[in-house]
Amino acid sequence: MLLEQERKKIIEVALTIQKEKLIPLTFGNFSLRDTSTGYICITPSGMPYETLHPSDIVVVDVNGNIIDGERKPSVEVPMHTAIYRKRKDVNGIIHTHSTYCTAWACRDGGMPCITSEVADLVGGKVKCAKFCLPGSQELADVTAETLGDDKAVLMGNHGAICADVDIDTALKDAIILEAGAKVAFIAFQMGNVNILDDQIAKFMLEDTKQNYGQVENK
Repeated sequence: MLLEQERKKIIEVALTIQKEKLIPLTFGNFSLRDTSTGYICITPSGMPYETLHPSDIVVVDVNGNIIDGERKPSVEVPMHTAIYRKRKDVNGIIHTHSTYCTAWACRDGGMPCITSEVADLVGGKVKCAKFCLPGSQELADVTAETLGDDKAVLMGNHGAICADVDIDTALKDAIILEAGAKVAFIAFQMGNVNILDDQIAKFMLEDTKQNYGQVENK
């Protein structure tokens, strides 16, 4: 089977996202790009994640052409491939419908950056792409453009996207983003909120890139 291990990874991630309650039912979609072939493995449309077999995961090229798989791929293939074409540094994409991120996506102006974790992730306010019909090329183009060089973006009245160097890292980003969205919601209910200054948030992002984690021995 073409890219069998990568297809298994997609299922593993889908079940983790379900466990973390970042999606209801079969909502959301997840993909990874194989760095050797450039092919993309993506979840099928409308299938319960707990029933998935590696053969159910669809392999497409960067233009959305099906390379392997008998299932209909996610309707958001255009959005995933648009991001991959634009971002050579991205090899994993997580699209969730998590409650608090989606709530922020239903208001104007994006999500303010009020926690250090969101600052470390995005370096400021989480931008929100305008609403476009799900599965449309317009949604793909607008989302990829609004994401820009960031690791996360909200999708107007829809959900959130996290894109990173691999799918495991993008999954961590999605968990962090939802936690930050929840804290922001609660904080705004409590009253005056200290929103992090953009310059400080950007500094924290760059500092995290440079200093967080372990240094690998070469």
